[in-house]
Amino acid sequence: MTRPADTSKDGYEIQFATNHLGHALLIRKLLPLIEKTASEGGDGRIIILSSTAWGLHPSGGIQFGRLRTGQDFLVGGPWQRYGQSKLANLLYARELAKKYPHLTCVSVHPGIVETGLFDRMSAKNKIIMYLVFWWVMIQPHEGAYSQLWAATIPKEKLTSGGFYLPVGRLGDPGLGRRAKKGKGTLAERLWDWTEKALDDFEGH
Repeated sequence: MTRPADTSKDGYEIQFATNHLGHALLIRKLLPLIEKTASEGGDGRIIILSSTAWGLHPSGGIQFGRLRTGQDFLVGGPWQRYGQSKLANLLYARELAKKYPHLTCVSVHPGIVETGLFDRMSAKNKIIMYLVFWWVMIQPHEGAYSQLWAATIPKEKLTSGGFYLPVGRLGDPGLGRRAKKGKGTLAERLWDWTEKALDDFEGH
């Protein structure tokens, strides 16, 4: 979460590669099966784990021109890089819902879960995290409730493209739309950028 600036083996900012691109590639690979399941059984779902930490994103939401760097120049870099990747999760689910209206695609915030995610933080960041969040932290099994709820509730009760808070509360549908820059919405720009990145990866 607050790891130092770095890039993946493929040269992408490490948190964006891990939290967004890897998920997007898996979704692309599974889409034919998910669509087949939806056509045969009437229910195909894609549930993406996001976070309310999307709000920590850098100026402009997603810095497309700098995703092939470690983004070590950002003030509060680790948090902004994490927020950028979580915003991408939220927006990608929204765009999936538009592109595949026969599927149900949502993003969820699991809550502030007490996992090993904080273990490699600096002492300063650990203290900040525990001082701010200790009273709302939940155990890992509780952190799975939102995903399980979204996977099992009757699909008619889900808003495709929605962002859900624990457990089963639909977040503000305007989330993430305030960060617009250039041509098209940020979600549309993210979709186009991601498709090209995945094409490049699969073309190797």
